[in-house]
Amino acid sequence: MTARALPALIALLVTGCATVSPPASVEVAPPSGQVGMRDISAVIAPTTRMQLADNESFLMPLDDSANATPTYPDALLAQRLPAQIVCMRVSVDRDGAVTSSAPLVKMPECPGPELVDTAFFGAAAKAVAGWRFDPALRCVFPDAKTKENTIASCGEFQAIPEAVSLTYRFVFEQKDGRGSVRVL
Repeated sequence: MTARALPALIALLVTGCATVSPPASVEVAPPSGQVGMRDISAVIAPTTRMQLADNESFLMPLDDSANATPTYPDALLAQRLPAQIVCMRVSVDRDGAVTSSAPLVKMPECPGPELVDTAFFGAAAKAVAGWRFDPALRCVFPDAKTKENTIASCGEFQAIPEAVSLTYRFVFEQKDGRGSVRVL
């Protein structure tokens, strides 16, 4: 996979868990939460995607390794909720800065906001607001044959930064009162 592959190709398994009370002599850590995420931009209908000429290719934005995942809302830890799924559309400008984000619903694997506590959407929006990316690039080659012979970069040819929208699926979950992240 190239360095310009789809960002954050991380998926989480959502699993149920049973809790067992520890013996009185065992110290129990306070509940904490973690979040897993993965990019689901590929499920967007092709008609809403950028159309490229035969002599053009597109390189997805590269997410910064310092981009932090959302944090599990402290106020909800004690409720020991089942896994919560939040989908967000994240708009990234030509410089790689996040310009906006919004909940995304009515897509596969994205429940509506009426099924998820709004604090989870707020935690996701707060995290993505600070994200940075190397910008997406539209590569323009002299012809289609040159494009075919250039692998996973623009090479010395024209690279035009593009604004894009990315869609992320976050899974907020707890296991035994502690946060966990599973990666597929």
